[in-house]
Amino acid sequence: MKNIDQFINELVAEFTPKQRKVLTGRFGLKTGKRATLQEIGDELGITRERVRQIEEQVIAKIREDVRAGAKELIDAASTHLNSVDSVRRDDTFIAEMKKLLNDAETKYIDQKLRFIFLTAGIPQYHKEDDGVHAFWYANEEAKKRFEEFTKELTQFFKNGDRNQILREKTYLPLCKGLASCHYLAIPKHFGENVFGDIGLREWAEIEPKTIRDKAYLVLKKHGQPLHFEHVAKSINEFGLDKKRAHVQTVHNELIKDERFVLVGRGMYGLREHGFEPGTVREVIVSLLKKHGPLSSSEVVQLVNKQRFLKENTILLSLQNRKHFKRLENNKYSIKEA
Repeated sequence: MKNIDQFINELVAEFTPKQRKVLTGRFGLKTGKRATLQEIGDELGITRERVRQIEEQVIAKIREDVRAGAKELIDAASTHLNSVDSVRRDDTFIAEMKKLLNDAETKYIDQKLRFIFLTAGIPQYHKEDDGVHAFWYANEEAKKRFEEFTKELTQFFKNGDRNQILREKTYLPLCKGLASCHYLAIPKHFGENVFGDIGLREWAEIEPKTIRDKAYLVLKKHGQPLHFEHVAKSINEFGLDKKRAHVQTVHNELIKDERFVLVGRGMYGLREHGFEPGTVREVIVSLLKKHGPLSSSEVVQLVNKQRFLKENTILLSLQNRKHFKRLENNKYSIKEA
């Protein structure tokens, strides 16, 4: 097609100044930002409803001219959309079309591409609402397929094992191909964290809202206990919080939340990783109840899977005759009350 600016200028040349103002304002052709019905109405001294009527009338009048004059571009857009499973989030689709068009000179090219496709009505467009980001689709069948996929994946996330989903990405077989994985970017209740994990935005691992949740995500991804200072540093380095996370604030939150277990001086691990709360003595009691009598070296080895402690600290607790007794085979057991 001819130069996009020239094409658009020829389209709007026959309209009145008021009609041109509505059209260029609503699509952001002159400023790069779409104006609201109210903003244009206030500027022209007319109601929002009147602005909407003028917009609809003008689009209806130029639709066939746009389809004819921009046929090459529209066909390229349709071909590309069909090649990526027929549904694409708006910002992704427009970025891909810009790349195909390879036009670095046209100002506000994003808005002008949307203007052409929206006025032509090809591809079809679903505007942003409370449930989804704006997206383009090839036909009603493609839209229905996307909606069914969204419903199926939502149920999978809600009913599946969250840890397994995040660890093994077990949702991928539902995508039925790389292109349809882009569907995940459209529904607003799906989200992706800074580590590339995908799931429901309500999950603390996907969209952590509190310092506690951000600390939880850091420890979960690390897989091993960390000092609270390291946790705070990671929150800041990964950009999990818009404000800088303070070390003492992080420490205070770790203390309050039962998901976290103090396993050494300032070191915290996650209960879900197998760490249990309690004093060294309580940990030894738990281990002896579980495994039966153990040698001192076995106790040290097992306790160190729960705590980051010096060997002497563990042995000193084991020597407490009030709670433990040494058997003839040099193993230790719990001293009965």
